[in-house]
Amino acid sequence: MSSTFGSLPASPAAAREARASAALSAASVTVPHAVGLGLLAFAPLAGQVNVAALALWSAAVPGALLAVFAGRPGVVHAPTTVVALLFATVVATATQFGRELGLQAPQVLAVAGATVALAFAVQWLFGVLRLAVLARFLPISVTHGFAAGVGLSMVAGQVAHGFGAGGWQAGLPALAWHAVFALGVAVGAVAVQRRWPQMPGLLPAVALAAVAAAVFAGSAPLQSAVPAGNFGWVPWPDWDGVPWGAVVNGLGLKLASLAILMAIVNSLDIVVFNQELELEHGVRGDPDAALRRESLVGVLCALVGLIPASTSASRSRIALAQGRPSQQVGRVHAIVMLLVAATGHLWLHCVPMAALAGALLLAGFNQVPRALWSRGYARAAPAIWAQSWMVALVFASSGGVGALIAGLVVATFVLLHSSASTALRRTHLDGQLRSRRLRRGAAEAWLAGRMPTLAVFELQGVMSFGVAAHLSEQVRATLQPRHTRVILDASRVAAWDATALARLSALARDLGQQGIEAAACGLDEASAQSLGESMQVFADLDRAMEWAEEAMLQDWPQAAAAAPLSDVLGELGEGLSEAGRHALEARLQRTELQPHSQVFASGDTGSELSVVQGGRITMSTAWPPARGMRLATVGRGMAFGEMAFLNGQPRTACAGTEDAPAQLVRLGRRDFEQWAREHPDDGLRFMNNLAQIGARRLAATTRQLRAVLE
Repeated sequence: MSSTFGSLPASPAAAREARASAALSAASVTVPHAVGLGLLAFAPLAGQVNVAALALWSAAVPGALLAVFAGRPGVVHAPTTVVALLFATVVATATQFGRELGLQAPQVLAVAGATVALAFAVQWLFGVLRLAVLARFLPISVTHGFAAGVGLSMVAGQVAHGFGAGGWQAGLPALAWHAVFALGVAVGAVAVQRRWPQMPGLLPAVALAAVAAAVFAGSAPLQSAVPAGNFGWVPWPDWDGVPWGAVVNGLGLKLASLAILMAIVNSLDIVVFNQELELEHGVRGDPDAALRRESLVGVLCALVGLIPASTSASRSRIALAQGRPSQQVGRVHAIVMLLVAATGHLWLHCVPMAALAGALLLAGFNQVPRALWSRGYARAAPAIWAQSWMVALVFASSGGVGALIAGLVVATFVLLHSSASTALRRTHLDGQLRSRRLRRGAAEAWLAGRMPTLAVFELQGVMSFGVAAHLSEQVRATLQPRHTRVILDASRVAAWDATALARLSALARDLGQQGIEAAACGLDEASAQSLGESMQVFADLDRAMEWAEEAMLQDWPQAAAAAPLSDVLGELGEGLSEAGRHALEARLQRTELQPHSQVFASGDTGSELSVVQGGRITMSTAWPPARGMRLATVGRGMAFGEMAFLNGQPRTACAGTEDAPAQLVRLGRRDFEQWAREHPDDGLRFMNNLAQIGARRLAATTRQLRAVLE
């Protein structure tokens, strides 16, 4: 196998040579892999049918059909380890049960074919239901674990069978010779590949092993792969001779479970590799369509007694390592495998089983993702590395069912851990966040020194009990002695469960015992009702911030004198002469507003400047404010509408009351100009006050924007 990606071919001739080399490299793995697995799968039928013929034609025909009817650039179709091993399990199960019913090999093939056809029918259903998208949510530890588990199963299978000797009961000398030959093939293939990267390393390694076996045939007890003889065509399954009622009653549940497992694991392999093909090689495709096409061919092959082929990630990676993705590689690979099947009876008996075992050893080790062999990866991502190996070891020890369960468990815990670790999106501890409430400069200055006593936590994700518990620990660890109030912003939380809300209530209770007031905002209606008894709940962060600021202002010694009831103009009247103030107040128009009344809308014309005398005015991008974004709230003594007052342009926002009435005074532009001509010094002071207010508001907006961006 190639260990590095080669350079792209510079000419059509070089491209054809690269495609041929890539196809031969893939076939050099497919031949021993498919033959070895085929011999293992059909071993229970030995003596009744030509097992070698079944193995060879299963290695060739299904892959060729897929290359013609479901070919894609970058994809090599061949028998995969998972499908072959599960096929072997089905054949062994049917053979053992069939002894009681007197089933012969053709009937066993029919039972196995029906089971595997059911598996690929379920896979087709996955494609029809477009379930491939679900694989996007599998963590990389699960996908790496499945790939590594397949590779470890291949290696473990060769060790268990004595590297082709038939098992450990063959005796120490035979096992030693088989181990030497198997390891020699694997090491030789790697050496050839490193010396000549474009040459399929397994082909010369297996050929040298065959020659060596022939030379040492008298002293080395090396078993041949298959006996010599006429391979012929594969036997046709006998569908009429099977007592289907007895088979369903005796094996129905077990065979159906194997079929579903085969469908799930094989679908996962296909979808994961299609994602890899898109992300790493830029080959886009529809994974659901790939599932459907491959399933139809798989059903056909199973019904005629062959092991269905599928997308082979390992063989495809071998081909991709030697050039850009091409559909021709898969077709050339299919032609090579058909030639092998047609001529196998001439040479296969000369290849020792140890050579096939060595090829499978090498294929198994290369099936394990390279990242899992990397010490750097283990140090950089120890959790993912350990989870991948856990899934792989479960796969190798207990099979695909255990690995599937382990993978789902790992995926669940990875999801929960990720949710917990990212539940706290951002913290604001320095007092830079402020509400959009407009206040006088003196109040703003007093608040600025006390805002660091407020801690704001932005939450996100889905809140379950464990996530909320982890979040509570983070909040407690983050709080500092100076903090007296806490706001939990849940506007980015997608969902809460009851246990998470209970945990949040417990956090509020614990904080209250420490003298820290807690509030939450951005909750849905049901969650807000659940938390309403344990903490303050607000619709959004701005209202929660306003609550905290108003609570702080209650401790301000100058609060009572900050805005006297007689102060009609508020900050706008600061520094005006007594005569000028009274003259300007005489020109003001008083207005009473009922709850849910609108003062003006965005786009309206008008040049009046308004000052709030009582209640509160809300500024928003749309009206009612729930339809848009709340821009500011204006309380007593504060002005709004200054932009249109200054430049005469249409209003840029909406203004009005929400749940309570309000009282305003209005100053028209013309009335102001007449007054300013009569009191020029006071007019300059008034405009200076208005400019100071605008500058302060702009600075506050800049501060809030910086806090959000940071």
